[in-house]
Amino acid sequence: MKDRILNVLMLAAVAAALILTFLKGPPDTEAGLPMASAAQPAAAAPHPAEVYRARRKETRAMEQSLLTTLIDSEHTAPETKIMAEQQLIEITSNDEIELAVEGALAANGYTDALCVSRDGSMTVFLPTEITADEAAYFLEMAQDASGLPPENIRLTGY
Repeated sequence: MKDRILNVLMLAAVAAALILTFLKGPPDTEAGLPMASAAQPAAAAPHPAEVYRARRKETRAMEQSLLTTLIDSEHTAPETKIMAEQQLIEITSNDEIELAVEGALAANGYTDALCVSRDGSMTVFLPTEITADEAAYFLEMAQDASGLPPENIRLTGY
C-alpha cells in the first residue's frame, strides 16, 4: 500500500513538473538579468511555429526521460510501471503522427503548419486561409498520415 501511494505521488509530481514546464515556456532571462545586451543587435524573432516545435521537443524529451526513470526504478509498483509504459507509448505515437502530418504538409509548401495529436484526435494549424478544396486535400493527407478517421481531425488557422 505504501509503495502504491509513493508511486501515485511520484506520477503526480511528474505530471505537475511537466505542466509547469509547459506553462512557463522558454526562459527569457537568466538570474533575473536580460539575456540580450545593448552591444548585440537583436536577432529576428523566431516564427511561432518554430517556437512551439522547440518547446514540444523539449517537453517530450523531459516526459520520456521521467517516464523511463519511473519504469526503470525498482521501487515502482508493477501497476505504475504499466501506466508509465502506456504513457510512453502514447507520447511516441503522438510524436510520430505529428511528424508525419507536418512532413506531408511541409512537402506541399506549408512549412509553418503545426499538428497536435492527443487522445485519438488531431488538430492541424495552418498559417494561411485555405479553400474548401485545399481543406479536403489536407484532411485526406492528415488522415492518410495519421490513420485517424476524418471526424477526429480538425483544421484551423492560427
